[in-house]
Amino acid sequence: MLKTKIFYLILSVMSALVTNVFSQNDSTYFKSPKKDSEKSKKEFHWPEKIRVGGNFAFFSSTNATFIDISPLVGYSVSDYLFLGAGPVYNYYRINYGYRYTFDVYGFRTLARVYFLQSLFFQTGWDMLNRSIYTIANNQLQKDRMWIQNFWLGGGVRYMIGANAYMFTSILYNLNYNSNYSLYPNPYIQIGIITGF
Repeated sequence: MLKTKIFYLILSVMSALVTNVFSQNDSTYFKSPKKDSEKSKKEFHWPEKIRVGGNFAFFSSTNATFIDISPLVGYSVSDYLFLGAGPVYNYYRINYGYRYTFDVYGFRTLARVYFLQSLFFQTGWDMLNRSIYTIANNQLQKDRMWIQNFWLGGGVRYMIGANAYMFTSILYNLNYNSNYSLYPNPYIQIGIITGF
């Protein structure tokens, strides 16, 4: 109940900020009409608004292996709003007495609202299918289950070029389950997003 109230409170604050960011001012109504030549300069060029990034990781030792291939394709709706989505694939191999492997696949979405040029609010949703192990009749049983993660948080971006930036964010999983969630709560991300 408390999580639901906090979620709606944060959602209300974000909505107020988005409304404030996208509202018009008086200069919209008092400027002279634009000429056709000026309009053609402002034509819509969607490839310039496409961003590509994601998670790509590999780790291996004698006791564990981890592979993460999770590309992300996004679209900058405006200077203040970024929307993205992409597939998720993780592979784990762990050897601590018992050797077992499992993989995770699914998809994710995210939305970022930027303010003060480099700070952002972020929300997202993951739908992931993962392997789970249980013991029944003294036998290790492998099964699969779907897990949903609802993320809410924020971060900061650091421009590293005209069309690229690094970011650091901290996200809280509002649907966290200590038995089945794959990521810690809170979850800290560091990454790079680049455009065309």
